[in-house]
Parts: sequence; structure tokens; C-alpha cells
Amino acid sequence: MNLLPIPWMKQKLEVLYEANLYGNLYIMYTDLNFKNYTNITTSILLDLLDDCNINVDNNNPLYIYLPLELDFFTRDLIVNFKSLFKENLYIILGGYKNKFNNDTELDIVEKLYIKYPQLNNLIDYAYLIDDSKCYEIFTSLSDTQRVYIKPESSCTISGLTLNYHLKNLNPTNVNHLAFVNLMDECENGNFLDCYIKGFTNNNNNFNYNL
Repeated sequence: MNLLPIPWMKQKLEVLYEANLYGNLYIMYTDLNFKNYTNITTSILLDLLDDCNINVDNNNPLYIYLPLELDFFTRDLIVNFKSLFKENLYIILGGYKNKFNNDTELDIVEKLYIKYPQLNNLIDYAYLIDDSKCYEIFTSLSDTQRVYIKPESSCTISGLTLNYHLKNLNPTNVNHLAFVNLMDECENGNFLDCYIKGFTNNNNNFNYNL
């Protein structure tokens, strides 16, 4: 598991969405070997937070953004985080509207509760947004950090712009963790195709499904 601070991305989001954003932004990611062969535990998560000096308490709430397309790994991530911090930690699921047809956020979450009953009442918020900023987000990570995420993972990074954290008395003390999925080696060609396709589209509005 990796946790990478990306303060420059918060500044980029402020420009893209024309909004003032607060707190610290990190991306959380893991390689496929870890995801496929390691059971996520509370001790792993505590070590991860400690390495970045992230405290979770009344004065320092933690907002975690994950994709609506959950799998067993992200399910366990939610369960373990919520077992560690029953208060001051918020689970937020996000997705792109064009991936879910006519489903609402509530519809999707209810389906997740049926598929993963252990998540019942552990999800605090859910959102669906358009993918117009997708290209600029995922290419920023590849160009500056050499972190190659799947384009649809850009959605979790955009979650910060919805300002759920403004409900806190001191939003500047908030930490935001956006979970992203990395590209597989076999998908590198698709990433390059997607990169070029977006680069040549003047509006940066494109369908990244290849």
C-alpha cells in the first residue's frame, strides 16, 4: 500500500473546478501483487497513516474516496478503516455518470449493500459526476509523478471538490485520501491510446472506454 501527498493536485483541482478547496490531499494505491495476495489489516492501515503523520480525531477528520465499482479489496478497506475509526472518518464512493446509465447514487449504494452486507451503514456519501475533467487529472499524475492510474480512477480525486468536508468547523485540518487503481502492465498500450486521444481533443471531453 502506498500513500502519496499531492498538494499540487489540490491546486490543479481548484483551477479546473473554480473552487476553493481545504485540507490535505493524498492518493492511496497498491500494486496488483499486494491487492491480489495480501489481506488488508488494521495494522497496515495504521502504519500507512503514521508514515504520513495523519491523525484522525475531532480536530482532524479523514475523508476517504473510493470508486463505486467496489471489489473485495476495497470492501475490506472500508470495513477495516471503519473498525479503526467509528467517528471522524467518512467513506465516500464516487463514479462517472456515463458508467451507471440511469441509476442514482442511492440505487447503486443499495445494490452494494445487497452484494456486500458487511458494508451496511458504513458508507457516508456517494456521488456521480461527469467525466469532463478526467483527462487532465490522470495525465497530471502520469506527467508529474509517473503514477499511471486507470482513467476512471480520476473520479475519486475529484471527490474533494464536492466539499463534504465544509461541514466541519475547521476544514483546513481535514485530510483527504483518494483511492486509485493503477494500470496493469498489459494495459500500458491502452493508456497511451487514451492519453493521445484526450490530448488531441480540444475540449478534453472524451470517452476513455477503449
